[in-house]
Amino acid sequence: MPDGTISRPSKENGGHSSTNAEDGKSHKLSLNVSSATGRHLRKLAFEQRLSESSIVEASLQIFFDRGDDVALGELLRNLGASLRRK
Repeated sequence: MPDGTISRPSKENGGHSSTNAEDGKSHKLSLNVSSATGRHLRKLAFEQRLSESSIVEASLQIFFDRGDDVALGELLRNLGASLRRK
């Protein structure tokens, strides 16, 4: 596993994902999502007995694994993503 990547839960790592192979520290995120996304996330977490944060972390890793940053940025902009200012 390359340094700084998130591993998928497995029997070898006790069913836990590691957040940063280099220093073992995690990165705290705080963000807003649409009410529909939040409801879906809470429902999935409850029904599958998972934490919301583990779902977000695994989802982001799957997303990042799909392509390079330029292609991902283009995809996100095509889906309406932009900088959010306070």
